[in-house]
Amino acid sequence: MTHAILEALAASGHGAHTADVEALIQPGIWLRATCQANRPPPDPDHPEPLVDTGDPRTTPRFASLDLALAALPLGASRFGGVPDLPPGVAWPARDDVPMEFVAQLRLADCAAHDPLGRLPATGHLWFFYNSQWLTFDRDGDPACCAVLYHDVADDQLVRHAPPRVDYQGEYDDGPRLAPYVHGLATLELATYPRLPASQCAPWITPALDPFWYVFTDAYRGLTEPPFTGHYQGNWLLGYIDAPDWVGAHAHGTDDQLLLQVDSDGAAHFQWGDCDRLYFVIDKASLAARDFSQARLYSLLG
Repeated sequence: MTHAILEALAASGHGAHTADVEALIQPGIWLRATCQANRPPPDPDHPEPLVDTGDPRTTPRFASLDLALAALPLGASRFGGVPDLPPGVAWPARDDVPMEFVAQLRLADCAAHDPLGRLPATGHLWFFYNSQWLTFDRDGDPACCAVLYHDVADDQLVRHAPPRVDYQGEYDDGPRLAPYVHGLATLELATYPRLPASQCAPWITPALDPFWYVFTDAYRGLTEPPFTGHYQGNWLLGYIDAPDWVGAHAHGTDDQLLLQVDSDGAAHFQWGDCDRLYFVIDKASLAARDFSQARLYSLLG
């Protein structure tokens, strides 16, 4: 599709910028989420039973979620539920409050869609974000998220029950269990050429800015899958799929989108006011496989 993008650029009268635009194109991996179990809506008359783990330090779970998890192999790429971690790996926490689990990616699933080798070819990535704020810290404090990487085989993993903390945040009416356990969705992967969004500095130069929004909007079908229903803006690598209003690119063009997760009903995700989570990492840390340097943003603030 790279050639189609450049042909569209020329057809729109901007062929003079072919070299600059071609340099911006990078492959991104679209994640199509399919619901396996969702958290049921509150129904005081017919509540779904919770599965008590037998340990007061761990969070009870919905029976339907446990059944759906049991049907999936260890290490499978997915959103939500509870993670499959190597033995001895601690559940990430911030200020002693356990983080919410977002995603688990089997990197062997991603390798065929990552021709530039930006990710490790084996092992797994796990994504968490803090329970203290609705979505993120406005300054992009790395402490508000955790990205774990371990190069271990699936059969070395253990399904990890979340720790349990009674936590009352600034906007909570009373104590609540943390972490919140989201619904469960399996993932299918597909590769598309990606371009930065309009007003997504630092890539949009003064030469590109006058036409970039109109061009990328008109030819959106070249850089993402067709949608006939609910839009799923879940991406691994590529670019942030929105204008960068909060300065997420602290290292300029040396920053790389790692994972973008939409408010996707397939996993009962709701980030703020229908926003997205953007995990960003600088390219040097990514090349060094130092995922402790990942940062989390929500662009609506």
